[in-house]
Amino acid sequence: MSRLTLSRSPVSPLASQGIPLPAQLTKANAPVHIDVGGHMYTSSLATLTKYPDSRISRLFNGTEPIEFTLLYEEARFYQLSPMLRELERWQQERLERRRAQACECLVLRVSPDLGERIALSGEKILIEEIFPETGDVMCNSLNAGWNQDPTHVIRFPLNGYCRLNSVQVLERLFQKGFSVCASCGGGVDSSQFSEYVLSRRSKACSHTHSHTPARIKQEPLD
Repeated sequence: MSRLTLSRSPVSPLASQGIPLPAQLTKANAPVHIDVGGHMYTSSLATLTKYPDSRISRLFNGTEPIEFTLLYEEARFYQLSPMLRELERWQQERLERRRAQACECLVLRVSPDLGERIALSGEKILIEEIFPETGDVMCNSLNAGWNQDPTHVIRFPLNGYCRLNSVQVLERLFQKGFSVCASCGGGVDSSQFSEYVLSRRSKACSHTHSHTPARIKQEPLD
């Protein structure tokens, strides 16, 4: 008489009496119900992610980015209040991080005395980038009154080295992405002046910022 042998399944383990036990569900073998054109199909995460290069695999393993606007519209359409709150919180944090990103700043001072004096304060490298005519002066005038800091200059006499008037200076700054954040003026008679604070988002930050829809990166599965 041959002895009956029982094979053990990793999905449905056997008890000591030989009775199959319920399969222990994990992320990989848990059933996934999919609505395809009104027809319901049941599969498992392991099957759906079998081919990692396919789009359906990326959708289910968390590597396919989700467009924020589309996800937000779906959550609003189906009135998923918890998801709406979480998406709004995520968007607010994203906006706050963007506001806190580093920026580049210059201060332009224009005095009408003796024709027109244009002075610029800011980082040396930044001024050399926008006004390359000043490159040699920045390096060779180490003892000048405006050159008391190794990285920045204060009231550098710009039009003493560039044949530009105040309007042309502002035009060049605007072309380089700067905008006026604040301005003021003062003085009496021949000592009047106008001062402009200009800024732009730093290049490192501007590369990360785009006008395309925000995309949410899903967390990969454990």
